[in-house]
Amino acid sequence: MKEYIKEHFGSQVNCARELGVTPATVQNWVKKNPRGILKYGPEIVATKDTTWLQLTGEVMYRIHEIEELEPTRAT
Repeated sequence: MKEYIKEHFGSQVNCARELGVTPATVQNWVKKNPRGILKYGPEIVATKDTTWLQLTGEVMYRIHEIEELEPTRAT
């Protein structure tokens, strides 16, 4: 997810600025709640070189990472 944000926005701070949220919100998407970014999916897909499939794939994989590969972070 970090790489996806960096690729499409340059940084988490730029992502926050472009989507009208705080950097803490973007950090939360990366660390705890990747589904939160989907609220901004229409805007991301319309303005960035990405698709809904790519965005949801990133979210689903990050959820997998949090729940399965980094289980101590989910608690």
